[in-house]
Amino acid sequence: MSRRAKEFDYASKVHHWINRSSFALRSEMQRRLKAAGHGITVEEWALMMVVWADGPVPMSDLAKATLRDRTTVTRVVDRLVAKGLLKRQQAEADRRQVVMEATKAARGIEGDVMGVAQGLIRDTLIGIPKDDIAVTLRTLKALNDNIA
Repeated sequence: MSRRAKEFDYASKVHHWINRSSFALRSEMQRRLKAAGHGITVEEWALMMVVWADGPVPMSDLAKATLRDRTTVTRVVDRLVAKGLLKRQQAEADRRQVVMEATKAARGIEGDVMGVAQGLIRDTLIGIPKDDIAVTLRTLKALNDNIA
């Protein structure tokens, strides 16, 4: 290990904890989705969450909302279409554009899947004062603004 690496205290950097928390949250969400009997991945859930909230949604909007490239979004959408949770439709405003829309089956699991997510959020915020959560949220938004 180089001297510079030894001097860099990664555990004191907020970025390390953001990354670590992201991995832990993703892993726990996947575990909970599986335990609840939902055959969807965290990546699929992220797209479904956008479609449930904003649908029908163009592929480009799904990519922006989930910070994924179009190739990855297309692959995840293909899996969701195969599972019967999404359908491709022509946009009403521009028939050349394809939008993703939740199927009846997707609407049927929406409440339960979102309940899993809300449970994770609730469980991970136990013991953290509301004021601290508000400061953290403002800080993370500012950090993201600085990146953009």
